[in-house]
Amino acid sequence: MNAHSAARTTGAATSAARGPGFGLVLMLCAQFMVMLDASIVTVAIPEIQHELGFSATTVQSVITAYNTAFGGALILCGRVGDLLGRRRVFVIGMVAFAVTSLLCGLAQDAVTLVIGRVLQGFSAALIAPTALALLTTSVPEGPARAKAMSKFGMATVVGFISGLVFSGLLVEAWGWQGVFYATVPVGVLVAVLAPRFIPDVPRQPHRIDVLGAILITLGVALLVAAPAQSVSSGLTSGAFLWPLAAGVALLGAFLWLESRHPEPLVRLGLFRSPVVRAANLVSVASGISSGSAYLLVTMYLQEVLGYSALQAGLIVAPVGVLNISFGFVLGRLITRLGLRVSVTAATVGSGLLIALVASQVSPETNIWVYAIALLPMGMAFMATTVTSTLAATSNVANHEQGLAAGVRQTSFQLGIAVGVAILIPIASSAGAGPVALADGIRTALFLLAAIVVVVGIVAFAGLRSLARKG
Repeated sequence: MNAHSAARTTGAATSAARGPGFGLVLMLCAQFMVMLDASIVTVAIPEIQHELGFSATTVQSVITAYNTAFGGALILCGRVGDLLGRRRVFVIGMVAFAVTSLLCGLAQDAVTLVIGRVLQGFSAALIAPTALALLTTSVPEGPARAKAMSKFGMATVVGFISGLVFSGLLVEAWGWQGVFYATVPVGVLVAVLAPRFIPDVPRQPHRIDVLGAILITLGVALLVAAPAQSVSSGLTSGAFLWPLAAGVALLGAFLWLESRHPEPLVRLGLFRSPVVRAANLVSVASGISSGSAYLLVTMYLQEVLGYSALQAGLIVAPVGVLNISFGFVLGRLITRLGLRVSVTAATVGSGLLIALVASQVSPETNIWVYAIALLPMGMAFMATTVTSTLAATSNVANHEQGLAAGVRQTSFQLGIAVGVAILIPIASSAGAGPVALADGIRTALFLLAAIVVVVGIVAFAGLRSLARKG
């Protein structure tokens, strides 16, 4: 081991021994902000369309632009954090996110807003994997990491649901611009405090594979963007198939290049681990369930039962409140059950609870019973997110934690894209009217439940080596 490697190892060990302290709070704030922004813009879409002159079709680019840039850049940004210093990349991402959020809020035309959303998505991609990698390298594997990751999962779920709840209030108070301005002070505050409270490890000397970076970013971005086209154009349309084919081709070229590169951007040996493969499969299922289930629930509440966006958000809000409490006990539960059992139980449990929610979908449902059924489903989603993240980053060297985090979060984003592409058309295909739409939503939710249960069972075998890990 050379002097630089020894210093890096010592720094990582010292950081892990000391723990993240207040730095963990900053990481949680960053994750909350990224997830808040992932959901908060949806309610503002009608006002954005009216004020900036979008058509009914092109206004979806406000969401697609962000998701494509975010999902496409996660692996690259996670790896860049490993190579250039995670705290540095994290701070740059926070500053960039605040600036691009302000740019979006100040946009006076459609083009400026879409460009701002692309830059905002890339900024979020700088934050998300580096925040997760900073956490995993600050806390050793075992009960301490399970506890910290539970809080990280709590910030993820609460941030996403808060976006659904508070977006309506922000739009009513400050117009559509308010959903972008809300994250600016958070980004600035975290960027200012991070150098003081988040320890850093000396960067790993490594030449960045520029061609590989371009191939993987464009390839994943196309895979994330293609399903969005299928919602409006269909799964057999060129608008869906051409980006999908191009994305697959670019990723194939990336894999070929990395297998021959002397200093690859992504070490392909990481994916030989059955645990990493199984954990990322669960992450895909987690993305499908979290992204699609809440969208289907919102569609049901608004289009079948006739609630407003704000009322629908308030019905879902108790899920976030309950998960705040659940986040403080989940770590101990994972430690007691072991990680393999926890991942499987959370995933299979998510599927069964989605089926429970599906069984309550009808135009005459008792809203109180339905709202109560959402509570355990939300807890299971959070447990799946936390346990799959713990598994995806377990037994991974510190110098590759950013890569592991980026891969895990990319799997989650691909799951969201795939779920929306498949399940929303199924929900809408049953026909017009409350009864037909309720039937379609119920069918989509039951299909989702089956997919998630099967993934949980399949993943159990891949997680065999985690049988005795907490």
